[in-house]
Amino acid sequence: MRILPFLQRFALLVSGVIGCGGSGSGARPGASPQNFPPYAGQATTLFDDRIDANAVGLADVASKPRSDPALRARAQTAEAVGRVRVATVSVDSAGGRPTYHLTLQMVGSVVRRGLEDDHVEISVRSDSPAFGVVKWLDTRLIGKTFIGFFHRYAGTEEAQLRFHLSADDAEVLGAVREAAVLSEVSGKK
Repeated sequence: MRILPFLQRFALLVSGVIGCGGSGSGARPGASPQNFPPYAGQATTLFDDRIDANAVGLADVASKPRSDPALRARAQTAEAVGRVRVATVSVDSAGGRPTYHLTLQMVGSVVRRGLEDDHVEISVRSDSPAFGVVKWLDTRLIGKTFIGFFHRYAGTEEAQLRFHLSADDAEVLGAVREAAVLSEVSGKK
């Protein structure tokens, strides 16, 4: 009699894999969190909930976006990539730990594969790599623009939106466009 629960879980797993279609598939907004890939492996490096230091003037490091393999992979696997403007910044506290909420408005998309919202809210908890930057700049982030990379992953109750924000400059945007074209030509999605 224990086979029935096993078969039910197996059927859910199979339907989740088929519905997911792999990283970067065109999953529908509001889809069940089980239909998204797990946040593991390379995903934790590509969508690391980080804001590049040079994107907010904290680093004077000259990078070469076109030769950055992480940027290329991020652009090729993201559900959405584009210019975003910080519309609002708010903070709340749970258990004595602050969480910042940033509403980002898409002002120009380069890649759209399932994440169709023009407004995206990201949460930055005290254990997030972006926390120091967000806390330091706080509401001074409002109006700043970035190149945002977004992907949803399986969560316990709802899908988790993961992100990476890079500098909004012509070099990064050019590298993203180039990666998107290479992805289309090679058939990657």
